Amino acid sequence: MFRLSYLAVVAATLPISIHARETATFTKGVVATVHPIATDAAVEIMKSGGNAIDAAVTAGLTLGVVDPANSGIGGGCFILIRLADGTVHAIDGRETAPAASAPDMYLVDGKADTALSQTGPLASGVPGALAAYAHAVAQFGKKPLAEHLAPGIRAARDGFRIGGSEARKISRHAEDLRKFGGSRQVFFGADGKPHPAGTLLVQGDLAATYQGIADRGPDYFYKGPVAEKVGAWMRENGGILTAADFAGYSVKLREPIVSSYRGHRIYGFPPASSGGVHVAQILNILENFDLAAMDEADRIHTIAEAMKLAFADRAHWLGDPDFTKVPKGLADPGYAKTLARRIDSARAIPVEKHGLPPEWETNVFGRHTTHFSAADAEGNWV
Repeated sequence: MFRLSYLAVVAATLPISIHARETATFTKGVVATVHPIATDAAVEIMKSGGNAIDAAVTAGLTLGVVDPANSGIGGGCFILIRLADGTVHAIDGRETAPAASAPDMYLVDGKADTALSQTGPLASGVPGALAAYAHAVAQFGKKPLAEHLAPGIRAARDGFRIGGSEARKISRHAEDLRKFGGSRQVFFGADGKPHPAGTLLVQGDLAATYQGIADRGPDYFYKGPVAEKVGAWMRENGGILTAADFAGYSVKLREPIVSSYRGHRIYGFPPASSGGVHVAQILNILENFDLAAMDEADRIHTIAEAMKLAFADRAHWLGDPDFTKVPKGLADPGYAKTLARRIDSARAIPVEKHGLPPEWETNVFGRHTTHFSAADAEGNWV
């Protein structure tokens, strides 16, 4: 039996006057998120009998309210779960493109217009986060989805005081937020200015949406009023996302990436996430060096060079495995050894192109954000 304490990892920019509670302590698990309200919510559901999966989903749903710039059921997520029995599960809840998407939808006069893919009706995909959360708790949790939604409902309905980090994000993106009536109503005051730190942020529509999901399940979102309203708004504003796109969404179950580093087994999320592949690749490169024997400068230099090589491959090879051939050889230790030979301890190497992992044509994977983690005394990890 092991005893752990909950630790809330709170962004350093959040002022203590706004977020007085930065840590929440308990003795039967660990939760780490960027916001104390989300961490507290995850702690409470575990105290009431939930497991690490319940805690992680509660944290994610609450972050969608208190950290809306980085989280939310309007987006997607990846969930990597290691159960007490040792099995590892990868739930792909990333957004998918609307059925009417076309290769030239972001072109204007034959040239790419990046604004179209970042803001506005053509920038939206079919959201998958809620479907992934619902799948995770249905398969591996102990609590009903309504309990996971309850803290977010309270925070959205009653409001919470925004910190300096949130206020700066609102101000930084004010021009885009002003374009839409819904965001103007939520993130700006009566004077038309972005909310400053300390403002009580109330999100009544989001509270009502969460309550509808709590009462009627995910179909309220994917096959009911939310999908219908989104589809109607898109039709009126030049978008292509439809209620049928929502209704057709389903999560994908992927095979986790498994690698090792100095005797430790490492699990990562497979493509379309780049994290699992390239964490494995970077660690494989670094295993060719005695980092412990290096001084700090050489160690940082070696790690930075390994990351440069991995990111060059990421830019070329990574994509959605349902549509792109992503070579499994990226995580091959032999390939990492060839990359490690390129690292010069005396200078920064120029990295101008990607490498060629083994069997890159044939051996492929099956076709702004936040991170949060949870573990419980039973041995479940998310």
